Amino acid sequence: MLADLEHLRDGAVLREKMRVAGERVGGDRVIEVRNPWNGALVGTVPKATVGEIRRAFAIARGYRPQLTRHDRYRILHRAAEIIRLRAVAVSDLITAECGICKKDSLYEVGRACDVFVFAGNAALQDDGQIFSCDLTPHGRQRKVYTLKEPLLGVISAITPFNHPLNQVAHKVAPAIATNNRMVLKPTEKTPLSALLLADILYEAGLPPEMFSVVTGDPKEIADEMLTHPDVDLVTFTGGVAIGKYIAAKAVYKRQVLELGGNDPIIVLEDADLEEAAALAAAGSYKNSGSAALRSSVSSCTRRSRTGSSSCCWPGPGPGPTATRWIRRWTWGR
Repeated sequence: MLADLEHLRDGAVLREKMRVAGERVGGDRVIEVRNPWNGALVGTVPKATVGEIRRAFAIARGYRPQLTRHDRYRILHRAAEIIRLRAVAVSDLITAECGICKKDSLYEVGRACDVFVFAGNAALQDDGQIFSCDLTPHGRQRKVYTLKEPLLGVISAITPFNHPLNQVAHKVAPAIATNNRMVLKPTEKTPLSALLLADILYEAGLPPEMFSVVTGDPKEIADEMLTHPDVDLVTFTGGVAIGKYIAAKAVYKRQVLELGGNDPIIVLEDADLEEAAALAAAGSYKNSGSAALRSSVSSCTRRSRTGSSSCCWPGPGPGPTATRWIRRWTWGR
């Protein structure tokens, strides 16, 4: 897909397939991906069937990773290098499918690179432990060694729309660092960056069987992502309601659920209200207001002279859809 990004600014439409163990898979049923800023068609992705999801898990389950720690370190660092070399083009894709401004999409590219570097460094750390057994009168003079092994089954990952590259990086980089296999379903709203990342990881040397990206309608395939017998762990980032559904559905499986946001700003009586107002507005509008760390004022005891923040446009300029993104701040009276 990297080569196709050169034409994205010219209005080229990306007709993409799923990446199942490196193979491009997908039928005639497609989902349109549109820029939320202007409604332009950015691309299409397949609408997977349950059978295609099952096949992706079966391939991953049948593969046994043999990567050494140095192999994983090298792959993760190489992925970061590739992303950095194509940072502008990758950020173009994020802006196109997510609607955020270039400043924020470039920042996201940098953060994703950091994640791969940190994960690569972590892969070199020995996570085994040694315990002495002669600590009691009944103990023997010997040592016990522990060793962490990859999961027997597959990791099923589901990611949200607001950081289409970085959220995926946070799922797949630790999986690679620990020699695990993953099948990932990005949100149908912003799936293209995840497909691009799969291509980058394959280019960096990752065995394709270790990472697949599937796309589709959650109503059709979500339950299979949660209940398939080859899944050992489900990881999800998104809303609380969906998280509760996953917790109830994916029973007897390990779950890693990152839900909602926790981001209050508490303004005390002796605070600089002008500074607090500026920080709150900047935090709220960052990433076009689509961030789990978006600031919200939970308490304020005095009113700022400005009263409310000015509007910050997320895209190229004000348009008919801009009112969706504007949030005025009214301070405590």
